[in-house]
Amino acid sequence: MSDKNGNVIVTSPAWEGRDSQIGASLAHLADKYLIQVVQSPIMQLELVNDAIRRAVLRELAEWDEVRADYTVTVVCSTPEAPDALEQFDELCLALRLREDRLKFAAIDRETAISLSEVCHLKGISKFHYTSVMTPETPGSFRELTDLIAKWEEERELCLIFEPAESAGLIAKTLIGDGLRTIRMGFYKYRPIRMANLPPADNPTWWVIVNDAAAVPEIARGLKRQNMKFSNVRWISSRPSVGSALKKILPKSQFVEVSELRPDVILEKIKDHINPAL
Repeated sequence: MSDKNGNVIVTSPAWEGRDSQIGASLAHLADKYLIQVVQSPIMQLELVNDAIRRAVLRELAEWDEVRADYTVTVVCSTPEAPDALEQFDELCLALRLREDRLKFAAIDRETAISLSEVCHLKGISKFHYTSVMTPETPGSFRELTDLIAKWEEERELCLIFEPAESAGLIAKTLIGDGLRTIRMGFYKYRPIRMANLPPADNPTWWVIVNDAAAVPEIARGLKRQNMKFSNVRWISSRPSVGSALKKILPKSQFVEVSELRPDVILEKIKDHINPAL
């Protein structure tokens, strides 16, 4: 793997023994773009234990009859929610039984795409990602809840797919707006230490991060490895990441992309290396 055009650090949460989806896709394109891709998540994803998963299913059964006639809106509050759903077979079955009543919402476009793919793969429902409600500003909880409330239907039930440790901001906001809402925390994050970075001939490092809350820990991980922050470019589709960076690293170089897709990221890197004359 060449690092002629620089090095990319993927910090997205990942399941044990697996690269994140975006990390795997970037690695596949690495040789084409002459970059070195380093998988270095600071969070490991896990499903909650069996007892908690059973409680999640039981609460859904208590709140919703399979043959009811109102809409059920599935809300993915994090980019990892679709991947967690894919591994929770019993919840997939419960949703499949409600297929004709489902609507979908997600925290950003990339999550909407993943949700569409997982629902198709698991036989839950076939729909195009453009039918998923997403906020105009990627990652904006407030815009997402406003959108859901705007399109609320009579007696609608919202299922919030969130980490078990979540503060529940989306759910609390929707409840405050008068919507019937169930918090479904069936996956969790476990902090892990950033991986040691490999040697690199090219001193430029691009750090992919899409969670403003992760910025301080990533910065600490880089500092432990004596990284020169003048060689680091931070790349994200969320303006909140840039704001978080300015607070702790005022001189940081932040590059915003329209979408956190591998091709968009790599083309942006290429444009910075070879700017148009």
